[in-house]
Parts: sequence; C-alpha cells; structure tokens
Amino acid sequence: MASSTVARTHLTATAASSGPRALTKARNQAVKAAVKPVQPPSNNKPSRRAMLGGLGFGTLVLGNGLGQPEQASAFPLAPLGAVKAVGGEKRRGVSVEEVRDTLEKDLRDGQYFVTGNLTREVFADDCKFVDPTNTVTGLSRYLTALGLLFEPTTSSVELKNIKVTGPNTIESDWVLQGYLRFPWKPRVAPYGGHTVYTLNADGLVQTQAQTWEISGAKAIAETFTPNTGV
Repeated sequence: MASSTVARTHLTATAASSGPRALTKARNQAVKAAVKPVQPPSNNKPSRRAMLGGLGFGTLVLGNGLGQPEQASAFPLAPLGAVKAVGGEKRRGVSVEEVRDTLEKDLRDGQYFVTGNLTREVFADDCKFVDPTNTVTGLSRYLTALGLLFEPTTSSVELKNIKVTGPNTIESDWVLQGYLRFPWKPRVAPYGGHTVYTLNADGLVQTQAQTWEISGAKAIAETFTPNTGV
C-alpha cells in the first residue's frame, strides 16, 4: 500500500460478515486462486479486491504455477476524485540531495506509506505512484487511498536506507507491517520493499515506483485472517 502499497484481493463483504466458517471457506478459495487470474464476484456487494482496486491497491501479482507473475485485474469501487493541487508552493529547483533528505524525514518520522504524512511540496501534483499491481496518478488521489487503507496507530515503516542513485533518481529500502482498516482487522506481516523516486525537470518527484518481497498467496492469507485482539 503505501502506499502503500500492500495489495490484497477478492474478499467479499458477504464472507466478512457471515461468520468464521464462511470466512475460512472464502480464504481457502482465494488461496487456490493464487495460481490463476481472479474473476470479479458475481454479487453486487463490494469485494475486498474491489475496495482496494478503488484505492489503487486492489490487485496483486499472482503466480501462474510456472514461476512467472500473473496480474489479476482490478475493477474500481469508487473514484478517488480528480487530480488536484495539494499542499503549498512547490519546492522547484532544489537539489536531489535536499529531496532525499525530505523523503527520509517523511519515511522515518512521517511514516507516510501508512499515514499519508508526506511533504506535498516535493511531489508533483500529477505524480505517478506505481506498485507491482497498480498505478495511481495524482498526489491527491494517492493520499486519499492511503487514508483509507492502513490503520496508522498499529502500522509502521522501518526505513533501511535511502540514497541518491543518479542526477534525478533516489532509491530506498524499507520494511512495512501493520493492520488494515477493515472490520476483521487483517494483519500485514513485515515485508520488505524497494522504492525508486524519479524527479522531473523542476526537481519534483514525478514517479514513485515500488517493488515488494511478498508472495501473492501470503498476501491473500493475511487478508482473510481476523485479528480480534487489536
């Protein structure tokens, strides 16, 4: 997710509200689906996949049994709104090192992958946020998605490193863990990720691209595991 993002798939609201037995059955079906494309649910109730698809985090890379990734297609539940300007005056013309320092603070202190607390002035308003499953265009839309995905009080990002790797690129490694904002309180076990930030001619972040160290089957299993103690 940062966001954000952990991605999960195909949890119907019906399964979530009909008790442990139905939840277990749905979980088993979903794990089996990790070796083939997932089809949209036939009922009219929004699935977990649809919920996250509407956030820009709604699909995950599934194995096809041959060691090759296969992307399940997402479908939107609700729009994130139009791309709009957010924050104050953009910090155009600053050095790539200054942007790196700002991103480091936003990750260490702001925990922005799970909170959305980032410095808006260093991101282009039409910034593209890419993860292994989806692309969200627009800083305002990304922030809306993050605000709906993670429970910030029980989620965290551990920044391992962040460094300038080129005239307009910054890269970071991190570990994320936490809980998602759903009634059954699914836990996201710690997983590693890598982010590449690409700056535009004005020195603003134009692209944030993430890769993750997490399997599709594990992501599905976590999604369906209630955590009543939180």
